[in-house]
Amino acid sequence: MDQSTVNTITQVVIMIIGGVLSYLTRNKVKIDAQVKDNDAAKAALDVVNRTSQFIVHQLETGDLDNKQKQANAVNTIKTTLTMLGLPTVPENVIAGAVESAVSAMHLAYETANTPVAINSSITGAADLDGASVASQIIDNIKARTEQGGGPMNG
Repeated sequence: MDQSTVNTITQVVIMIIGGVLSYLTRNKVKIDAQVKDNDAAKAALDVVNRTSQFIVHQLETGDLDNKQKQANAVNTIKTTLTMLGLPTVPENVIAGAVESAVSAMHLAYETANTPVAINSSITGAADLDGASVASQIIDNIKARTEQGGGPMNG
């Protein structure tokens, strides 16, 4: 390759790098906001999944029929997300997480043929409204965080 070709390639590479850096600089705020929104959405979905498993076990022994249990679980999860300041999740996504937790619970019962042991620090959840259960869940998360276990570590 002669010197002219090398200079041309070098100029093209510098222009491409400059264009990418210029784009990133101009759009840094947008990119950071999207990353933050994505992290919040992931946290919300994690709370939905973990909370639905817990609530399903709590509501299992209540006197409510299955539709009432599902509605209670969905409302409790929505209240928990609101109290934690996390973004809202569509109700059908929450209902799906609840159904998944019910299926997992039934599978565990069938597999072990015995009830699954659960954290019983919240008792009588079927008799409480969603805000009370959500408040107790948040208190448990805070206690775990203070103990150094992190909010989502059991």
